[in-house]
Amino acid sequence: MSTPFWKANLAAWLFISMLGIATRTLFFGSFADAVILTLLLDSIGFVLTSLAHEFLSRRPRPQFPAFRLIPLVIVAAIAGGAVEMAAAEGLRALSFSQGEFQRAFGGRIVPMLYYTSIFLGWALGYFWLTADVAARTEHLRRSEAQSAAARAELQQLKVQLDPHFLFNALNTLTAEIPERPEIALEMVRRIAGYMRYCLDHKERSVCPLADEIEAARSYLRIQELRFDDCLTCTVDLDPQAGDFPVPHLILQGLLENAVKHGLRPTTGAPLRIDVAVRRHEDVLSVVITNPGTYAPRSGPGSGLGLVNIRRRLELHYPGGHHFAIGQEGPLVVARMSLKGPICFA
Repeated sequence: MSTPFWKANLAAWLFISMLGIATRTLFFGSFADAVILTLLLDSIGFVLTSLAHEFLSRRPRPQFPAFRLIPLVIVAAIAGGAVEMAAAEGLRALSFSQGEFQRAFGGRIVPMLYYTSIFLGWALGYFWLTADVAARTEHLRRSEAQSAAARAELQQLKVQLDPHFLFNALNTLTAEIPERPEIALEMVRRIAGYMRYCLDHKERSVCPLADEIEAARSYLRIQELRFDDCLTCTVDLDPQAGDFPVPHLILQGLLENAVKHGLRPTTGAPLRIDVAVRRHEDVLSVVITNPGTYAPRSGPGSGLGLVNIRRRLELHYPGGHHFAIGQEGPLVVARMSLKGPICFA
């Protein structure tokens, strides 16, 4: 027998017993007689309802409509009432054969009607609670399944990011080794530190913003080493924003886009990437700007990084995020706003 049912059934019969003692004392004029009769009959009722629960819990839920169950419940309640009536008759014959108690008892039909109505009420409550628990359990299972699917999707989205950065970084390093070995050496150290960060947080889908900013600085430094004077990067971090939880590597795709599309080798114009982070209570704002012209591409495989970012934000901050990228004067501006709490932390 499950613990919740045991507690609920015991509490219900304790309430019925207190009510029965009070009413029987009024009818019989004897508190002692009322207690004895109530303890015997209500103990039988407790046993009968416990046996009914054991019987029902060991069998699959009936597939027929609920209205077809009603006659069975009525028959069972009447049978329970008959058992109680027989017990009451036996007690009266043994202990209460004379006096006011017998005259006030009201005949055999009274205990039968009384306990039949109690068993009917118990059945109504039992099936209602069973249906409610089943519905809640099913809802919980669906929520757990959706949560597991979302976590699996988040992990897959993370896996898409790490190899992408590593591929680009190694290509950059390969180009630097023959011509600038000192720069290549520093790049190796920066790449190793960045990949160590990725591996250390492999099992975590959420990290403090301060950790993500440090990883972003490592990435930007690698790009500065690659492009020398053609690229400068600044990060302006609000001190209060460092502990704000954000999706792991959420800034990576935006920075890659800024470097990839902001540099224009044909013009020779330098690229400046600015990252500004502000926090106001439970709202985090991230703005990344770079000079250039925003020209979203279309077609298969285009814009996967931005799609990845949007999907991860939807999963981590459902209804609590805003992300947009577009042209503002001579700058391409990516704005991201996050409002806690975060999901799947």
